[in-house]
Amino acid sequence: MYSTQNKKEKILLFLKIFFPILIYQFANYSASFIDTTMTGQYDTLNLAGVSMATSLWNPFFTFLTGIVSALVPIIGQHLGQGKKNEVASDYYQFMYLSLGLSLILFALVFLAAPVVLQSMSLEFAVKDIAIRYLRLLAIGIIPLLLFSVVRSLLDSLGLTNLSMYLMLLLLPLNSGFNYLLIYGKLGFPELGGAGAGLGTSLAYWCVLFISLYVLQKQERLKEFKLNQLSPLNLEKIKEGIVLGLPIGGTVFAEVAVFSAVGLIMSKFSSFIIASHQSAMNFSSLMYAFPMSISTAMAIVVSYEVGAKRFNDAKQYIRIGRLLAFVFAGLTLSFLYLYREAVAGLYGQDPDFIALTANFLTYSLFFQLADTFAAPLQGILRGYKDTVIPFYLGILGYWGVAIPLGLALDFYTLLGAYAYWISLIVSLIISGILYQWRLKYILKIISQQNDFNQIDKYKLKTLN
Repeated sequence: MYSTQNKKEKILLFLKIFFPILIYQFANYSASFIDTTMTGQYDTLNLAGVSMATSLWNPFFTFLTGIVSALVPIIGQHLGQGKKNEVASDYYQFMYLSLGLSLILFALVFLAAPVVLQSMSLEFAVKDIAIRYLRLLAIGIIPLLLFSVVRSLLDSLGLTNLSMYLMLLLLPLNSGFNYLLIYGKLGFPELGGAGAGLGTSLAYWCVLFISLYVLQKQERLKEFKLNQLSPLNLEKIKEGIVLGLPIGGTVFAEVAVFSAVGLIMSKFSSFIIASHQSAMNFSSLMYAFPMSISTAMAIVVSYEVGAKRFNDAKQYIRIGRLLAFVFAGLTLSFLYLYREAVAGLYGQDPDFIALTANFLTYSLFFQLADTFAAPLQGILRGYKDTVIPFYLGILGYWGVAIPLGLALDFYTLLGAYAYWISLIVSLIISGILYQWRLKYILKIISQQNDFNQIDKYKLKTLN
């Protein structure tokens, strides 16, 4: 990151940060996308099992990676203040934190997930595939969280190109391991959908080792002295948890409500479950666009806030949100025109393709709502405002999606479509609440006579 002098320079810098993040996010979401599509080509029963498993996995995976993403605004504000000597220490504290968080995810996968799946009215084969997939995917928990810390470090330093290149390695590695393990090629066992979990885990281990090697060899990182191990600092870990928990909680609230809907829909046939989850899986891939804008906003806003250039931060907010709607127009057009071709990626049955294409039509409105709401989360994160947005997210997602979905399902003939409508409404309401919060923060800042009182401002908004 570096300071800019005019709007043109800001646009160019934002795009320079945004595009590598976008490619990175596509690669990140592609792990689930590749698992689902390759399993769908194997057979629909395995697709249903893997889809139900990812409905349980995604909320907790995004919750924990959301916590470690708090490293971005922490380092961003350090850099804005010229405190480069703090970077290495914060990096290592988050590495320690991620190791502790991995134990939580292990417990959820091996203890909680099987109980939840067994309590659902799923076919026995679907349950079995889901449990085996999760257990093999758990092998990759540690590298997944550690790499999330590495990626957050690189993003906060403005080295988004490097994190992009590292994440792109996941695509061929994941696809290759999946091919060998799902279909049993080259002497490997044929594991079906469960093989996709092991393939993803092996890919994450490879990417982690490569990324740690690159960190040691990258010349631009020498000044931060990352090769000098920092001791455990409980105060800094506490700061990371206090800032990161609401970030992870906000992401969890959003992702979990989608997964909860997927679990509620277990009452429908395996055919409908597979179709619904396929459409939802592709919608998640398209979420990479607004999510990337959100991440880029957190980077640039935190840097300008750390340097107390609040007007520059407001300019970045306008630039980022405008670009979000530009890219939304492109993705919406693509999905509308090619929704049947997209559905064909997940299966060959004509009825399956037709139903999935119908679900994808609803996902057009997902993209529009996410384009409004997601960048606001990144902006608020850049101001280190995470607690209130967490509560707003809980209210917007859980206070609307599940009650409205159940009501529409019970009182109308919409069936599975009722839950898609309720999810869209919840995203819109959440976006409105985040917009209200941002207006409040900007109003507080504009009323400050002395911008050096930002610490007082942060206390007022965060507490």
